Amino acid sequence: MGLEKLLYLQGVGAEFINFSGQNVRVPVQDREGVLRCMLNKLVDTRGEIDEGYLEQRIHELDAKPWTMGLHGFQHTYMDEPEISLYLPSGYQDTLTLRILSEAGGTFSLRVLPSEMRIVGDYCIGKTQYLHYRLSLLDLTRVDSVGDPHGSADNPIESHAELTEVIEAKNQRLVSGYHSAELTAGMNSYSGVVMMAPRQAFRLSNIDSDIDKNSDSKTQPRSWGVSIQLYSLRSDSQWGIGDFGDLTEIIELVAAQGGDFIQLNPLHALDITEPDHVSPYSPSDRRRINPLYIHIQGVSEYALVKSQLQTDEFESLRDSINIDNWLDYPSLTQLKYRAFILLYQAFSLPGTKIPSARRRAFDDFVSKEGDALTQFVEAESAKAADDLPKELNFYRYIQFIAEEQLGACQARAKQAGMSLGLIRDLAVGAKPEGIEVQQNESQFCLNASIGAPADPFASQGQNWGLAPLDPLSIKKDNFQHVITIIRANMRHCGALRIDHVMSLLRMWWCPLDKKNGEGAYVYYPVDCLFAILCLESWRARCCIIGEDLGLVPPEMDRRLRSSGIYSNQLFYFCKHSTGFTDPNEHKQDSLMMLANHDVPNLAAWWSTSDLHLRRQLELIDNDEALGDALSGREDEKRQLLNLLISLGCIDEATADSLEYEALLIAWISASAQSHSALFSVQLSDLIGDMHSVNIPGTWQEYPNWQRRLPMTLADIHGSPRVKHLLEQIRAARNSEI
Repeated sequence: MGLEKLLYLQGVGAEFINFSGQNVRVPVQDREGVLRCMLNKLVDTRGEIDEGYLEQRIHELDAKPWTMGLHGFQHTYMDEPEISLYLPSGYQDTLTLRILSEAGGTFSLRVLPSEMRIVGDYCIGKTQYLHYRLSLLDLTRVDSVGDPHGSADNPIESHAELTEVIEAKNQRLVSGYHSAELTAGMNSYSGVVMMAPRQAFRLSNIDSDIDKNSDSKTQPRSWGVSIQLYSLRSDSQWGIGDFGDLTEIIELVAAQGGDFIQLNPLHALDITEPDHVSPYSPSDRRRINPLYIHIQGVSEYALVKSQLQTDEFESLRDSINIDNWLDYPSLTQLKYRAFILLYQAFSLPGTKIPSARRRAFDDFVSKEGDALTQFVEAESAKAADDLPKELNFYRYIQFIAEEQLGACQARAKQAGMSLGLIRDLAVGAKPEGIEVQQNESQFCLNASIGAPADPFASQGQNWGLAPLDPLSIKKDNFQHVITIIRANMRHCGALRIDHVMSLLRMWWCPLDKKNGEGAYVYYPVDCLFAILCLESWRARCCIIGEDLGLVPPEMDRRLRSSGIYSNQLFYFCKHSTGFTDPNEHKQDSLMMLANHDVPNLAAWWSTSDLHLRRQLELIDNDEALGDALSGREDEKRQLLNLLISLGCIDEATADSLEYEALLIAWISASAQSHSALFSVQLSDLIGDMHSVNIPGTWQEYPNWQRRLPMTLADIHGSPRVKHLLEQIRAARNSEI
């Protein structure tokens, strides 16, 4: 009984519904194995469960919280603000609750236990403890703030300042992370109360002159182009797509009426491991990969231009720009040589750097705080001998990366995009990476995250990423989680959260096979959703939850009620007889025609992706390949039937249709989707057949290293690309 209770308290799941709708019971030994991963002290020197520690841990998680009058962190909602208090049942004296808001305002409330609502009880020995809920609507402002109005000379610029103005005007507590103190007799308790909106920031909340001035009853549905930034190709780059190239794509799509550019994760990777280049296996999700910096766009470039335009540099740049696959070791070495020259120009005495720019750098360092310090210390410690050890060098290139990404978002908005950039947040970080190593207490290092077996991976999946510990992040008042979210909501109009089910549960795979095959571990989902909603409003950033795969019904309901957009993929939107009609797609969603884990449209139609999978032995034998090819022919017929039913192609000519005509019809039909957002890959617009990533491979295929076969100049001049974008715009502007 004790072990089962601890499994529950630690969040180790006992069962789940699998891909075929069957209820699966997780073997006890697998659940216990995950528990062993969580708690190093659980097992004694003989390898047996330490009963004394077991009881101690149960007491800490189950009983002790009832003895703490005010918990360290709790959340509530703006429309019904309440706080939880815990007191012995015999306590009858007056309580005093004081709350210091983020904006500096102080609120107070005195109340008797009899005036509060009892929602639970718990007995420890002979003492009964009661769980009270206290409304915060009766809080009284007990201090004053300055002039509650902004002016032309003193405009309101920050969220905290705006909060202060609202509080001063309404004399009530508003959204934010507020410090709370409870006094109960001789005892006092302190904690944090987070007040959040019920829903995240939405497309309808974006201030748009187009929306305000439009007389149309049907507003255009948002659309854009998804790219792998590293794959962009131009004559001016240094072997990898950069923020300068991103600006070019923004101009192209914005000119056609597009609303956004959807990006791959921009997280920092480990430059000492050039074989580990997946943007979904980052070293640190709080920082940007400096390889995306556009060298010529750095302010200090003019001071070192002559040094960077030597025959040696030009020859090296030309040689790495020729290849169709990224050469990470060469381009990293080349770009860091340029970074060193730029930093020297910025930092050496006597260089003509404007004082405002130096102040901007100092402000950046100050605002980023510990997260930046952790990163640069680790970068410096592991840097090769030919790289600087000076911490400010690594601070500088992060400063530049943030500056350029911010400029890209600003340019997108200036060009008329309603959203601008959509960033992508990876579900985890590498255990050897900076984020995990500098914050070990927040992670479990004895397991990695993945997924149970399904038709796409019969042995299950192990992604090699360290899982956050659900109890540790709560004990830390979610500070690490909040830092990650804030860092990735900067410089964008929306954030896509990869594998959004991780807010509810994650499949943990023990590193030691003796600990079994794994189990689901559950997270404080209510609090995590509330944090997302609050942070999205602060950043004015919409949220898209990637909910492809095994999605519990509970998660679908939470996404809808929280105003978080779902993420659909055309290939997976099917019913028993074929592909789903675009009018039946989820409205509150991002519909992607394809993404990085599925074949490009040209490869799918030609079936070259299946032959490649056979070549890589992901399809075991020729018979299995034959079955796959037969299944694909059925799917191709289903696609044609959909396009015929929508009037996009003629039934009489469907079987003899050229691929180009099919592509136009396919994209036009898909863009009619009922979804709020729609995206198509740039690689599909130019007809590339090479895969970005083939799930299930690592060294067998050069994942995340493919460069586009066309330069940006050629793409800009392509009548085909222009025509396809025009078709998307027309479809998205039409009435449903």
